[in-house]
Amino acid sequence: MCNNYIFKLFVNALSLAILIPTIVFSQIPNPGFENWSTGIPLDWITNNTDQFPTISQSTISHSGSYSVKGDVASFSGFSFAPVLATAFPYTDRPANFTGFYEFTSISSDTLIIAVALYNNSKPIGGGFFHTAASVNSFTQFTIPIIYVQTASELPDSAGISIMIGPTLSPHAGSGFYIDDLSFSGNATSIYNNNSQASLIFDMKQNYPNPFNPSTTIEYQIPQSSHVSLVVYDVLGNQVVTIVNEVKPAGNYSVNFVAANLASGIYFYKIKAGNYVQTKKLIIVK
Repeated sequence: MCNNYIFKLFVNALSLAILIPTIVFSQIPNPGFENWSTGIPLDWITNNTDQFPTISQSTISHSGSYSVKGDVASFSGFSFAPVLATAFPYTDRPANFTGFYEFTSISSDTLIIAVALYNNSKPIGGGFFHTAASVNSFTQFTIPIIYVQTASELPDSAGISIMIGPTLSPHAGSGFYIDDLSFSGNATSIYNNNSQASLIFDMKQNYPNPFNPSTTIEYQIPQSSHVSLVVYDVLGNQVVTIVNEVKPAGNYSVNFVAANLASGIYFYKIKAGNYVQTKKLIIVK
């Protein structure tokens, strides 16, 4: 139990590291995982310890000599998920975050890759990729980056996290290889909170995601409507009502704090007029 508690605290510390960049790079540091130091990819943070190393160097690669390998580690009856993260200065507005992965999933363990862009520690864009499907050869993932601020605002930093969930109860045998990370394209469509000329019923993916303890949900409605925004667990039980009132036409941003909810996958559902949309969110503590 003590090891489990320490691991939980360490994961929270990694989440904080994403918000406070300390690695001085203007691009993704060590994106092909070619450079290593004492068993850790240079300029990345891991949850490795002597008792349960979860991140290691691999010669199975998409390109170059190496990739990063993450494995669920077992120790004294406990299992520990691999966690890999980095944070760095960054001032562009890319359209996508891409890379290559292999993944072995045991009992529906999930590979989670998240990217976030910040301005003065405030999230202004991001996205995530997740899959519970095993893939035995390097396959490209592409994460479209959703921006939520005005076109004139640029990020000053970025953060990347890679892990297997559920973080506190993974299954031995689950593991990943990751290689050749990059940003691509230029963002051309900006979500502008000040314009209602082309409003439609819409709800954006929450950001950041995965998150702990808070995340932002953006939605828009083209006409006055009763809006219901509710969070459900994987069994369909309603756990939190975020919005339940009539709203005038416009763009809205709500901050959802999940401090009282356990780690796991949840769903948030909006109903506005005849519009219904459901999306997935992931809490990692």
